[in-house]
Amino acid sequence: MLVEANGLVKQYPRVRALDGVSLDIREGEVFGLFGPNGAGKTTCLRVLSGLTRPDAGDARVCGVDVRRSPTEVRRKLGILIDIPFPYEEMTVHEYLTFFARLAGLSPAEVPARVDWAMAFLGQTQHAASRIGRLSMGERQRTELARVFLGRAQALFLDEPFSNVDVSMRMALRRNLKEWVAEGRGILFTSHNLLESEAIVDRFAFLHLGRVVAVGTAKELKDKLLAPAYVLEVSDVDRALGLLAAVPHQSLETAGAGLVRIGLLERKDAGAIAKTLVGGGVDLLEMRSVGTMEDVYTRLARGAVPPPGGGVP
Repeated sequence: MLVEANGLVKQYPRVRALDGVSLDIREGEVFGLFGPNGAGKTTCLRVLSGLTRPDAGDARVCGVDVRRSPTEVRRKLGILIDIPFPYEEMTVHEYLTFFARLAGLSPAEVPARVDWAMAFLGQTQHAASRIGRLSMGERQRTELARVFLGRAQALFLDEPFSNVDVSMRMALRRNLKEWVAEGRGILFTSHNLLESEAIVDRFAFLHLGRVVAVGTAKELKDKLLAPAYVLEVSDVDRALGLLAAVPHQSLETAGAGLVRIGLLERKDAGAIAKTLVGGGVDLLEMRSVGTMEDVYTRLARGAVPPPGGGVP
């Protein structure tokens, strides 16, 4: 287990940022933390990386106790929490070379590793540019290049896709999946649930410093969302008539050649294709309706068990 946290508490003068947070992150996993501003996401990353000391609870990251050895924890991590404003007079190449050395790379490894990181993040053309003159998006790319320089066992990333363009986000998603495929892990926060759904293995939702739900996208959707499907069919009117026999809570057209059906129970999904085909209607496509944004909305409305009742 790369991360094991139990009952983490962090109290500030006017707010309890973490209120008994427990979670675990496995090797080969992308784990996402989600929630509104002030939910405790960044504080959780800071505590687990040894940058902020918890008031209660304990955690081990990459086998190291974060209370006893916070510096050793950070040696095993690649951390992106804030876009830094120091080092503004350094060039991109100087900045990455500096941090490659801090990451423990040998002098012989540094040049090739820096060149690779700049090329991957599309910063080669900015190698001689000063950090202070970069756009926010270019600074974010430079910071991501810094994170990938070392030989970290885990990455802690706070809003890694912020200010990054579409092509870079697609490339970054691929690289993150390759990273964890080698037995490493990633913990990251984001406000973009639709984008995160393409990469996250397990989701944890925080509210007022508490974990209110944990699970895969399928587990959380099955638990919190009513089963609904959009069907592309050869005959909409005939499909509507046939599907009326399937137990449902809603049934309607959803556009040209499309039918939307909301079921009472997910186990009835198999009856959809059987009913249509048996009635002579071609089912061209069937896709589940419901995103992690819908899960978030359901949680935000309070339609969820109290802390401890999330999906295991």
